[in-house]
Order: sequence, then C-alpha cells, then structure tokens
Amino acid sequence: MRQVKICSAAPRLSRVANLSMVRFMFSSNAHAEPTRFTHPFGASWFMVRSFPLRNAGKILHVIDAVDITAMKNAEFEVRESEQRLEEATRIAQLGTFKLQWDTGTMQWSPHVYTILGLAPDAYVYSLGRYRAMVHPDDRESYDRLHEDLLDGKGIRGAEHRIIRPDGNVRWLRVEGRVLFDADGIPYASFGTYQDITEAKQREQELKSLLRRNTLLYEALDASPIGVAVVTTEYGRPEIFYVNAEFERLTHHNTSSLSEGGMAALQPEGDAGRGWDRILQTLAVSRGGAFEVSCDQRGAAPFLAQIEIAPVSDHPGQETNIFVLNLRDVTSDRQRAEALLQSQKLEALGQLSGGVAHEINNLLQPMLALSDLGQDIADTDPAKVKKYFQVIASSGRKARDVVRQVLTFARRDAPQLASYAIAALVEDALALAHSGFPPGITLASSLSVEGVSAVVNPTQVSQVVLNLITNAADAMNGEGTITLRLDTVDLDAIAAGSLTLAAGTWVALTVSDHGCGMDSYTLSRIFEPFYTTKVAGKGTGLGLSVVYSIVAGWGGTLKVDSEVDKGTTAVVYIPAARE
Repeated sequence: MRQVKICSAAPRLSRVANLSMVRFMFSSNAHAEPTRFTHPFGASWFMVRSFPLRNAGKILHVIDAVDITAMKNAEFEVRESEQRLEEATRIAQLGTFKLQWDTGTMQWSPHVYTILGLAPDAYVYSLGRYRAMVHPDDRESYDRLHEDLLDGKGIRGAEHRIIRPDGNVRWLRVEGRVLFDADGIPYASFGTYQDITEAKQREQELKSLLRRNTLLYEALDASPIGVAVVTTEYGRPEIFYVNAEFERLTHHNTSSLSEGGMAALQPEGDAGRGWDRILQTLAVSRGGAFEVSCDQRGAAPFLAQIEIAPVSDHPGQETNIFVLNLRDVTSDRQRAEALLQSQKLEALGQLSGGVAHEINNLLQPMLALSDLGQDIADTDPAKVKKYFQVIASSGRKARDVVRQVLTFARRDAPQLASYAIAALVEDALALAHSGFPPGITLASSLSVEGVSAVVNPTQVSQVVLNLITNAADAMNGEGTITLRLDTVDLDAIAAGSLTLAAGTWVALTVSDHGCGMDSYTLSRIFEPFYTTKVAGKGTGLGLSVVYSIVAGWGGTLKVDSEVDKGTTAVVYIPAARE
C-alpha cells in the first residue's frame, strides 16, 4: 500500500485516484469529531475517515481515503445474488429454512412468510405456533417430520397442509438435508418449503378426469346399446372403439373394424342405399338415424337401427369424430307388425259395426220410400219424385261412408273440389253438438266468409268431428272447446317449417284445456292404433285418419300440447285459387 502525505487546504481525490490509499492533512484551529463514510468516485469506491490530530499545539485534520472498490463489487454481487435467489424462490413458490438442533430455533427466508401468509415483523417462530397452523389431519405426520429433522435425518418430498390466518388451505412440500461445521460435525438442518397447492389441485383434477374416463368406459361397456366411435380424420370413416354390446351384435371387434372400416358392417350383395346415406352423412359432418341391413360376422345379417351424432370440439368447425349407436330392431319390427295387424283387425271389427249401423240407417228410408213409391206411382207422381230424391241422397251418403272406410283401409284418393269452407265446418259443428256431453261448451269463430278451400265435404266433417271428440275426451267431458277458422299467409320460412308451399292457407284450429300430452305421447299421435285411452274408448285411428285426409288435400296437421295445460291442433288447408 502506498501512502502519500499532502498538506493542502483544499485536497482533491482526483490527484491521487490511482492510489489504493490516500492521506491528506491540513491544519485548523477548529476541533472536529472523527467521522467515517464511504464515497464513490468515478468507477471506484473509497472508505473515507476524518479525525483530528494535535501536534505542537496545533490541530491537524487527517483524512484517509482507502480504495474499497473490490469489496464493494463483492458486496453488490452478493446482494444481487440474494435478490436473484429470492426472485427465483418467489417464482418457484419456494422458501428456505434452517433448524438449529441445540436450540430448536428455526430461521426462515422471507418467502416462507409469504407462503404461510404471515408478516415477518409480527410473527415469532415457535414449534407450537407453527404446529397450530398445520392441518389437524396432518399434524401427526408433521410431528414425525420435525423429529426426523432434529435427529439429523434427510427429508425427501414430505408433504403436509397448513391453514393460513385468512383460512386459506395450502399444500407444502418439505426437502431437508444436514449441515456440517468446519470440523465436519453436523449441527443443523437446512431445507426448503415449497407451495405445491396448484400442483395438488391439478393432480386431483387429473385423478378425477381419469376416474371419470374409467367410469365412462365402464358405462359404455355396460350399455345395452351398441356404441362405436368413428373418425373421418384420415379421409375415410374409421372405427377406433366399440363397446361390448356392439361386439356381441356384429361379432366384430375393434381390431377387425379398424382394418375393414365401415364396409365391414355392410353385408355382401346389399344393394340398399342406407349405407351410402350413412357415408354421405359422415362426409358432411352431420347426424342422422337410419335403418339398414347390418353384417353379423359368421351369421345372417340383421335389421339394425343406426343413429349418428357428431362430437364437436370447437363450435362452428366441422367435426371429424362421431358416436354411432347400433340396435338390433329385427324382433321389434316383427312384434310391431304382429301387434299392428292384431290392432288393425280389432279396430276394423269395431269400424265394421259402426259402418253397418250407419248404412242400415241409410237403407231404411231407401227401402221404405221404394215401397211407398210403388203404391202411389200412378196417383201422385210429384210425391214419387221427392221419394226418389231422398233415396238418391241416402245412396250418396252410403257411398261416402264406404269411401271413408276405404280412405283408411286402402288410402283411395278422395274426390276434391273447391267448396266454401265455413259452410262445411258449420255443418260439421251442427252434427257435433248433438253428441256432446252436457258439460262441454263449444266456442267457434269462423272468420273466412267467402273463402273457398280444395277439400272433400265428407272428409271435412270427419276431420272436425275427430278433433272435437279428442278435445272433449281430454277434458273428461267438462270444459270449453275453442274452434277457429282463419286465413294465414305463410312466408318461405314459416311454410318451410311446415313442409308447405308459401302462400295463403286456411287454418282450422281446435284448442282445449284438458290433460295435455308429454313429448313421448306427442311423437306417436299419428301412428295408427296408438291410443292412451282405456280399452273400449278409442281405436287409435282418429288422428291417423285425420292426418292422412289432410295430407291428401295437400295440407298438414300440427299439434302442440303441454301436460295439464291443454292441446292445440292446427289443420292447414289449401285455399282455392282463381
């Protein structure tokens, strides 16, 4: 170290900045207390000391400046390293601890307090206070952890929960190792606390997801419906999963279907277009329901109902994953056909009795007036002419009754013409009033004077009577039935939803406030012989016949219903055009 002695009233460090130690002395009559401070100069740091020195009655002031740049740089590096370490531990949710064995004291890094939700200035560590923060279910395991640390054992991945003062529960992972002094004697444990709450939550979510997936596969395998998952990701439909029922029905497994694709399910020589429609549906990422002949490997094909539903990962984008449900409906169709035939025979038996009674009533005046006409043929020709008119009218009515039966039995095309629709409906209402229970009120509004529709008069009566009878039955013989006849103009959207052409239509609306129907019943009301009435109260032909009649006119029937609120049936009838 070089020492320079300079006597100057105004010493300047710049003159000796290249020296590791500089001393200045100057005389003064003033006395000053010794001082010490650090001072930067350029790129260097100096430790400056100032103190008085008496010499021969004079006071000399001595200033030492020692270059401490290296020490300062080392200090800065240590601080920067500490800051980087603290920032890294904050990002990693990590804090350090030191447990002194002889005293049992614990030292924590600042981030441990953050993890625990504590204020460093307001919290003094003790084993009892920290143990009180440990979750009650984890205190026993924490006690063993603490004993192992005091016994000088290493800790790897020990976990426990703590409850913060704000009530928030956090998961901590503890790692620990032994510290040795300069003589190689162990004296303390050093380790880390890491907040792993988010990782634990993700782990729990993953476990739940795996559990749900396991349950899903178990549920699919237990399903009584054949289920397959199909992908079109590689350009052609490929099946990469089938459940146990699918394998039982087709005798194919995932492996054989992966090799053959959808074509493995199509029987050889099958000329039906059902499978072509299925492939087209998959190609355009749509869903649908189909009935096709399905191959059963090593056995005869069976009639299958296939339902396809797309599985969309991103709304608005075309999907390439589909769920395919498969059912063997061969026996169902056979039973349904047998039941339908049985019900049809039963219903036709009931109808035949009614038809015989109706025709018998029409034959009575024909026979009676024929006999009377023979007796007065020579004496009263005018009265005979009237008799013939009545006979002809009864004959035409009998013919219409037969045609009604044929409409259902053989679907004969009715004779249609343009008629004033309001008059036909009024005639049907007049006929309906006579057979209504006393508790039923019929409110009608026919606001279509002068409007004609293309219909068959007898069929109009049949439609009106069937709808009103159903409404009366739904109200158990008590309440008000509302009938309206209006004209409606359907635009392209409204007409398209009804599968009709846009334009002017006559709407016949019959509403009741009866028991209503659920969605399942509503979906089956047009099936022949389907009825919810008790035996003997109905054949299940009413709405089926109404629907077939209206469809024959070129119109349609729309029914809306809600349980315990009532039903509204709207018949759309084509209006006559000039």
